[in-house]
Amino acid sequence: MIDTPHNPTVAHSGTDQPITRRTRGLRLVGPPGPPRRTMPPTTDFQRLVRELKQHYKISIRKWRAHMSGIAYELTYRDGRIKRLIAAPRPRSPVSAAIFLHEVGHHAIGFRRYASRCLEEHYVWQWTFREMEARGIRVTPRVMRHFRRSMYHYVKRSQQRHEHVPAELAHFGHWPG
Repeated sequence: MIDTPHNPTVAHSGTDQPITRRTRGLRLVGPPGPPRRTMPPTTDFQRLVRELKQHYKISIRKWRAHMSGIAYELTYRDGRIKRLIAAPRPRSPVSAAIFLHEVGHHAIGFRRYASRCLEEHYVWQWTFREMEARGIRVTPRVMRHFRRSMYHYVKRSQQRHEHVPAELAHFGHWPG
């Protein structure tokens, strides 16, 4: 800042310390429209995490920076079971879907279905029901993530010569 008599933000007591501070915000270009709400505010996502952790007694092993997740259980010799997930922190519909999907593995249970691709399909259906119940939109990006995930698990089941149910056969083609 230049120390001149024309600059009202500079103290003239010999120091170059400002006496006021101005911040500049974004200017509105046009009249403000109705507020857009495409996803719940962050506090809703924080409440979602808190509620699901408490209800299913899970711990977050790690918040991932990328859009993938994993759910697993640790069983101790004394019979204790620790439920863990690593997933992206819910901030958008896609990251919330991935987080909910990993929680869904604990909600439905591991190795409950004969083929892994069927388990994944049912976990995704649980995820969509939870998103709907909590007011989180199932966007085209969420659906794209779902289709790619199902393609991956169906292909993996086919490579391992596992049974792929007829209702999941259409996931055997690359969704794009």
